[in-house]
Amino acid sequence: MAVDLKVLLPEWFQNVMEFNELMKSEEIELEEAENSIRSVRNNCYIQTADETTILLYEKRFGIAYQGESLEYRRSRIMQRYNTVVPFTIGFLKDRLTELYGSQGFEVSVDGKHSLITIKITSDRYGAVNLLYDLLWDILPAHIQIIASQVNTKDIKGIFSSGATLSSTKIMTI
Repeated sequence: MAVDLKVLLPEWFQNVMEFNELMKSEEIELEEAENSIRSVRNNCYIQTADETTILLYEKRFGIAYQGESLEYRRSRIMQRYNTVVPFTIGFLKDRLTELYGSQGFEVSVDGKHSLITIKITSDRYGAVNLLYDLLWDILPAHIQIIASQVNTKDIKGIFSSGATLSSTKIMTI
């Protein structure tokens, strides 16, 4: 879209050749700036993003580019965003039950402060990593998380201990 800056000049300067040439040189720069602004705006939305931006989204989702059209690639990324299940506490508890069993966790929710506290009581190897992988995938960004793992081990047998009592006196002369 060509920009005609000559219309901004007062009438008495519009026929001066030097002013017309200055306006033409500025039109080129303004056109480039406008194209850059348009490109940034278009790249904010998947439906109008350019190929470079779509490639970044594909890397983010782990999608391999295999020669598809740009429109198909945009649709595939939109589909990935749409496959994320709407978050509910029930869904979170179901997923935690799958990972740790029904007695392997405790969840408390403070809806007023958008805070979820999760205590994992499972001694499963990598339990905390599994928890954070799950949370990063399903929790909305505005929810705060306090997560911890509590392990208790019951040791069967006899525990014997001894103690000694002593005193120490330090004197400086």
